[in-house]
Amino acid sequence: MSKLMIEDKDQFHAFLAAQPLCKWVAQKKQEIAAGMHEERGRTVIHPHPKDDNADLAAALSSMA
Repeated sequence: MSKLMIEDKDQFHAFLAAQPLCKWVAQKKQEIAAGMHEERGRTVIHPHPKDDNADLAAALSSMA
């Protein structure tokens, strides 16, 4: 297996900085540093499903 070697580190960094995702990240970092985004904390992408047995348990306990 051959190993790749970066000959010009500055050229490689310039290449990465020109990539769309890297540009977007840099822009977001600047916006956050400038206070343009409010802190929201962590958000759950996929919330846990509701426990269906909770409604049943509540109904049964009210009948007792």
